[in-house]
Amino acid sequence: MELILQNAAFSWVVFGIILLISEFLLPGTFVIFLGMGAIITGITTRVFEISFSYQILLWVITSGVLIAVGGAFLKKFFRSESSVDPFVKDDFIGQIVPVDTDILVERLGGKVRFQGTVWDAISTKDRISKGEYVRILSRDNLTFTVERVES
Repeated sequence: MELILQNAAFSWVVFGIILLISEFLLPGTFVIFLGMGAIITGITTRVFEISFSYQILLWVITSGVLIAVGGAFLKKFFRSESSVDPFVKDDFIGQIVPVDTDILVERLGGKVRFQGTVWDAISTKDRISKGEYVRILSRDNLTFTVERVES
């Protein structure tokens, strides 16, 4: 029985190290806390005789606590600026922009270039070819509704 528990402890630590390393490959920051929870579970399993179901429970609890505490700690240092909307003033409306990809009527697929970035665009009236210029009428998320500019 002792050999099984020793291997379980070793397995938890290896699993934790794999999770820590995978943090560099996966987006987000919570995987590191799962890895730390696995390592803590491995160390606890090495010191105390714990059944496998309690090992899983211990891992879930320690990982959850680490995510809650560590996530709150990290938010203090890495503040999100997602609440800032660069289009709050609607200063894009009326802008004349070039067409990068043919714009279709009421269908996605068209592209325009605005402020150095390519944006999705749709037309409500007619198909507009690449190279022409359009006026921005509105924006729905990341898609502009545009109309042809008569030369």
